Amino acid sequence: MAPNSLPVRRFVLPQGLKGQENGKLSPDLLVAIRPSGFLYKTAAASYHAMKKAAKDDGIVLKPTSAFDAYRPYSVQEAVFLQRYTKTPLPGRPTRTWNGATWYLKPGLAPLASPGTSNHGWACACDIWNVGQNGRLEWLLANAERFGWSWEVQSEPWHIRYCLGDRLSDGVTL
Repeated sequence: MAPNSLPVRRFVLPQGLKGQENGKLSPDLLVAIRPSGFLYKTAAASYHAMKKAAKDDGIVLKPTSAFDAYRPYSVQEAVFLQRYTKTPLPGRPTRTWNGATWYLKPGLAPLASPGTSNHGWACACDIWNVGQNGRLEWLLANAERFGWSWEVQSEPWHIRYCLGDRLSDGVTL
């Protein structure tokens, strides 16, 4: 994947999530996706439509794990504490959380500070084996028409639903 080749669109927080806390969403806002995980209702409707279209084209889309769609705050915190340390590690990427600087441990992938991830809004999904069997190519050609985009260039597996409460044409709740 060439640098800056993943389309990044502006994220719109759904109105239905206003007043909610990242990672602490009311269960009635979440819809199960298969084989595991949950997304906010519009993101889930779009994900199901996109997954079906991919399947029709011979592509399998699924999250890498149950918490790689909606990620509760407790999971965000646990994973963050596994990957980051307060011990200064010169040259390592950092995050700020709870008023402190945290350093990414060597060999681990970066992660948003707890309470700031789009996974905590149930509007992001990490796609399993995105670089294999044409998945990334299919997503690059089709994700935007379902309202999905990328967030960072270094994570081709991480897509987010960008349309807020709006659904793309042909997608229904």
